[in-house]
Amino acid sequence: MFDKLLVAVDGSEHAKSVLNAASELATKLGSSVRVLHVLEMGFAGRAGQVPLEEREPAQKILDNAVAELESQGVKATSSLRAAQHGRVAGEIDDEAREWGADGIVTGSRGLSEIEGLLVGSTTHKLLHITNLPVVVVR
Repeated sequence: MFDKLLVAVDGSEHAKSVLNAASELATKLGSSVRVLHVLEMGFAGRAGQVPLEEREPAQKILDNAVAELESQGVKATSSLRAAQHGRVAGEIDDEAREWGADGIVTGSRGLSEIEGLLVGSTTHKLLHITNLPVVVVR
């Protein structure tokens, strides 16, 4: 049933718990995993969109996550995508559908707990837009 699990990570301390849970699920279910990190883009006036974080550290987050999963015997790949600020949940759902994921694993909190309280967390948005099962790790 869960042959492919998409795991969304953001580089927060909480993402380690998400990876551990995904590894445990993937091991028990025989799932392959795709680790996703979404670069948020902001607007800088006439300069257009600019990344709110650098690509190289974002790729390192993914490389470390894949290495951690593989060290636990989980078949893993990674994907780095970009999205306008506030559109991260949609990008996670798009990646899951395009890859053919059977489920999504994500954290209940990420890098910006305050923003989550003010405008609704990425996970909250994801739960409302996706038709896939979502495992939320506390």
